[in-house]
Amino acid sequence: MPIIDLLPLAVFTKEPTMFGFLKINQDANFDEVQDAFVERVADAAQDFVQAAESTGAVLDYSLSSLHALDTALEAAHLGTLPLTPMQTVGAAAYLYEVGRRAHGGLYEVCDDDDPVVLVCGEPGAEVCFGAIAKVERRIRDGATESIPAYFEQFTSALQAGQACTIR
Repeated sequence: MPIIDLLPLAVFTKEPTMFGFLKINQDANFDEVQDAFVERVADAAQDFVQAAESTGAVLDYSLSSLHALDTALEAAHLGTLPLTPMQTVGAAAYLYEVGRRAHGGLYEVCDDDDPVVLVCGEPGAEVCFGAIAKVERRIRDGATESIPAYFEQFTSALQAGQACTIR
């Protein structure tokens, strides 16, 4: 599957988005924009962590916490953890942050299914990782949309140096 043509965050000019960005000037410093975006994603993830506390999930941004994330999303699937749309995005932000903290990468603007993606890997072997649509499918469809197995696809692609999109 080819890499999606991504727009750099520095030229993102849409109205406010789920992570609170307004129009960004093309002359903005890319590192400043990325840092601000990381902060917004981390804040959204933390909002989800607080919402998921009632499930007993230990969400510490470690790779092993992906099982706890999956358990919390199963609770959302079953209706025992009601999530607002923003908390659902926060669950995706949590998944992004686990990936970014483990593998580095940059957040990029993508498309309607995944308005934001995490891009990791070496030039020519970038892995574009979408979490928003996946989290929505996990909540809607249940355990068949396992988060740990999905993240393993991402990790395997990075280790193989395989340019691809994981959705």
